[in-house]
Amino acid sequence: MKLIRRDVSTVYPSEPCEPHVMYMSGADHIVRPRHLPLLVFYKAREDGEEVMPTQLLKNSLSSLLSKFYPAAGRLRRRSSDRKLELLCNNAGVEFVEATVDGTLNEFDGFTPNKFYTELLDPVPVGFGEAFTEFPITYIQVTRFACGGVSLVTTINHACTDGLSVNQFLTSWSEVARGLEMSNPPFHDRTLLKLQTSPNPDFHPKELRSLVSVQQVTPNGDLTSWPTERMFLFTPEQLRRVKKLAVGAGEHGTFTTFEAINAHVWRSVTKARNLPANTPTKFLTTLDMRKRLKPNLPEGYFGNAICFVSASSTSHDIVQNALSYSANVIREAIHGFSESYYRNFLAFAQSHPHPLVMNVNWADSAGHDVSVSSWARMGFMNLDFGSGNPVFCGPGNNPFEGSIFMLPTDKGDGFLNIFVSLKPQHMKNLESDKEFFLRD
Repeated sequence: MKLIRRDVSTVYPSEPCEPHVMYMSGADHIVRPRHLPLLVFYKAREDGEEVMPTQLLKNSLSSLLSKFYPAAGRLRRRSSDRKLELLCNNAGVEFVEATVDGTLNEFDGFTPNKFYTELLDPVPVGFGEAFTEFPITYIQVTRFACGGVSLVTTINHACTDGLSVNQFLTSWSEVARGLEMSNPPFHDRTLLKLQTSPNPDFHPKELRSLVSVQQVTPNGDLTSWPTERMFLFTPEQLRRVKKLAVGAGEHGTFTTFEAINAHVWRSVTKARNLPANTPTKFLTTLDMRKRLKPNLPEGYFGNAICFVSASSTSHDIVQNALSYSANVIREAIHGFSESYYRNFLAFAQSHPHPLVMNVNWADSAGHDVSVSSWARMGFMNLDFGSGNPVFCGPGNNPFEGSIFMLPTDKGDGFLNIFVSLKPQHMKNLESDKEFFLRD
């Protein structure tokens, strides 16, 4: 499959905002400031009409950016402490329209491959200080010979979490269809600004300091990247993994989230063949919008997440029954409190250096997992006037041990799990019958 044409333009807000610097909360400062791409694919229309005409997308995006104006801004680092600032300056969104000579059928069930990075994802690979030169938001529309289309939306994580990305895309699709936005954005991030000093004894295990901002992803050499695979779990498999997690019943029942994440953590740890005493962490995020008192306003646009960490050893994760791992995850989640989050934010807000999630990723041997669960988001309902998509998935995922969970086109109860591992570890995982819940 080859690129035939690639046109690049900038889409500006139809009604510019007054230029200003937007406050970034502690929640914005704890995430890696990398562009998170979401790929959504649409089949050709049965009536032969063009899928999602470019001018429709541009016009509706321009209108959208008047409300979601931070997405049209730029990031920069303060000279005093190297922390980020969000410039709401109407600099615009980079919009790429590409044409390729292949068809959607060539994607082999949308199995992840480096074609995603080479042709479909508009963002340069990796980041260091250079990311401040990039737009906060990139859009790429790729048209295939079959009439199908892929839409890649990439927003810098320092500006948005997964729920905000979903809010942005849902609102865009509504504007494209001539509808009112069902969940307009709320932009006052000072609601997460704490006036009290942080507890001097509080040091969250989920974070680590970057004394100097550095390159933390593989460079442009794609051969240095881990292998990524997509695994479809059916409702029957999910029911079975919940039953396995219950085991003898000593820990009671578990949610689907707890059970499937315990299963993935255990299977990945097993595939890595780690020494028995190797520490391993499971990290995930909690949405704090409804956990804080008072709740954050509807439509809060930005990061409102907190990292939650569960720890064990490779021996205990692999050798114990699944109920052990599930209980470790549950205890970490249930042990989380609003007080902890406020200390967490205060720590991030006052820390003298940039922070990142404390997970052992590409810069080490790799023995942790980090899960982003987007399974309940409405990505499969993004209708820009040409119908719902047939697939959604993450773009380039260069972090070994990074896992995404997303919805499928098969309906409720199905789950696509995207796993990124070193090539040999991926082979081990793919040959593990227990991972696929086979007899």
